[in-house]
Amino acid sequence: MCGLCGALGGPAHWTEGAGRLDATQTRRAERQHQVRVCNALLHTQRLRLDDWHGTALVLSSATGKREVLGSLPEVWARAQAISGAAIDPLEPALWVQLAAREGTA
Repeated sequence: MCGLCGALGGPAHWTEGAGRLDATQTRRAERQHQVRVCNALLHTQRLRLDDWHGTALVLSSATGKREVLGSLPEVWARAQAISGAAIDPLEPALWVQLAAREGTA
């Protein structure tokens, strides 16, 4: 990201933008939604993601290790490194597991 975009608070990565063309949510609300979905997927590896003032993401492990990250692609790469397991957020089996867990909750 260029210095001007950083100073103005523009998105650092394309995943930071609104997820839907007809979105009525603010950028902040959309980011909170992304964090909730990520946490549902990261839960399988005992990891947690938090938003830090809309400027960064904080990935935490069950042992208390924390890493500050700038974008969602960084989250998946670091989550794999921390957990030692491959995490593909587009893996259909992961979404089936998530749906099954939500159905029983």
